[in-house]
Amino acid sequence: MVQLAQKPSNHLNFCWEDLLSLLRDELQEYGGLIGLLSSQQQSILNRRPESLLAINQSVQTQMEASQMLQRRRQGFVSSLAEVYGQSSSSTLSELVSHFPEVTQPMFISIIEEINNLISEVRRKIEQNQRLLNRLTEVTDQILSITDPSSHTKTYNRSGNLRKLSNDRSSLNESA
Repeated sequence: MVQLAQKPSNHLNFCWEDLLSLLRDELQEYGGLIGLLSSQQQSILNRRPESLLAINQSVQTQMEASQMLQRRRQGFVSSLAEVYGQSSSSTLSELVSHFPEVTQPMFISIIEEINNLISEVRRKIEQNQRLLNRLTEVTDQILSITDPSSHTKTYNRSGNLRKLSNDRSSLNESA
């Protein structure tokens, strides 16, 4: 890896490659998450519940890994902000101007890519949730047509729709 020249600082014992490596790892995790969310979407659309369960577990694991890297980055950035005399809640984008000029375009580019991937992850998650909700509605409609007495819907106290199941098979009364 190319060694980047740094301005000497008494307060800053910081290796740019460490931050860059952390950002690349985070980028890779978000990319993997988008791939899993696309697979999840295909399982929903193709109505493959068996593969959906496995993919959901993989998505959960990938999200946890992404969140861990995000927390590490935030801790790194908070420490960096204190060194530069900025608020500990400063973002990496706000701190880039303090980095050596030769590194700024590289960091700006990777930050933009991470932000784009985060937006894409959020969009895919919302899309998949809408698909699952619609699939549930369609399944409920089909079930209510085939056996209307077993799918009564009411509203709960908060105004949300609630299904009441009339499971008469469990109340097998005889006279």
